[in-house]
Amino acid sequence: MSQTPRHPHDTLDEDLMQAMTTANRPDLLRELVEMARKVFGFYTRSADCLITYPWAANLLERLPKRSRVLEVGAGVSPLPLFLAHKGLIVDCVDNSPIVRTLPATEGWDEWGFFDYGQLHNNLTAFHCAITGFKSLSSSYDAIYSIGSFVTMTADVRNEAFRLCRCWLRSEGLFIITLAIVPGTDHIWNLSRGIQVESPDRHGTIEAVLHQIRTVGFRIDREYITRSIPGARADVLFVECRPQSPARECTLR
Repeated sequence: MSQTPRHPHDTLDEDLMQAMTTANRPDLLRELVEMARKVFGFYTRSADCLITYPWAANLLERLPKRSRVLEVGAGVSPLPLFLAHKGLIVDCVDNSPIVRTLPATEGWDEWGFFDYGQLHNNLTAFHCAITGFKSLSSSYDAIYSIGSFVTMTADVRNEAFRLCRCWLRSEGLFIITLAIVPGTDHIWNLSRGIQVESPDRHGTIEAVLHQIRTVGFRIDREYITRSIPGARADVLFVECRPQSPARECTLR
């Protein structure tokens, strides 16, 4: 009997095995890969996601059941479904003009808007920009984003950070990853191959961390992982909590 052909955007077995040898939670990486392949037919071949997805899953799975979570720039990812199966309530926001409808085809990758609500009752998807999102919850227990903030201009990114601070409860968790131009401190400046804005305007790691602090977050941990095998970019990981006392927020 012939085997089902591998999806062209599925991570290669050799890359997965290499990532498993260095992963802090190989069990978690395996679970995410199996879930993505079962639902979408592939786990994205973007090598950084062998690190970023498990990192976020490890932090977020610790939340109590029924916690409310918001993902900024959800794309096509196993993370929302993983969290839903852990008993979390997840709102997924993505403004991609590409709309994905199951069954997945060879043209699918991790980009695009997908209606996660069809997969689990704990999931709701919103097809809009994060700056145009009208939160259904007065506060979230956690907000996260894997790579999406680099696709925003500096001004939009700052407003998105401000809104996330407004939506997050006083002891909530805010975690993000951002792609970094290899060997530099410059934020990745391409979105599907198109320059977002001038490099000087798009900013540096310190500029982004300053934005995060200015809107009212306390950065508990930030670090860079460089020279990821097979990845085009380095990755900045940031874990935050709201400052105490919380600043007054105005939702526009």
